[in-house]
Amino acid sequence: MKITKEQVTKILREELLRIKEASITKDFQKAIEAYQEVQLKQQKLRKAFVAEKNPKKKESLKASLIKMHKVVQKAESEFQRVLRDEPIDLEERLNFYFDKKENKIMRINKKEKIL
Repeated sequence: MKITKEQVTKILREELLRIKEASITKDFQKAIEAYQEVQLKQQKLRKAFVAEKNPKKKESLKASLIKMHKVVQKAESEFQRVLRDEPIDLEERLNFYFDKKENKIMRINKKEKIL
């Protein structure tokens, strides 16, 4: 059995798509870890700020918190960018909907017929 050029091309496209999806997931993991790390640092600064009694040190911590807030915003925007690029499983996506009456996200009962 001979493999045609079209079959090889199709296989290569499928493999490249799998590699791309895997790299997106790796990027997503890196963004999550970076975002969590920055948030943890910000939380520690907030605790130190609240616990501090010396006004001069408190002002220094306040300035650090303001700088940290900008870093957190940058990490959050990077996280949101990567999240938008993350592949979506359509089957999973269809299991939920937003109910305006309840004002919350609801799970679709699999037994109900979806129009």
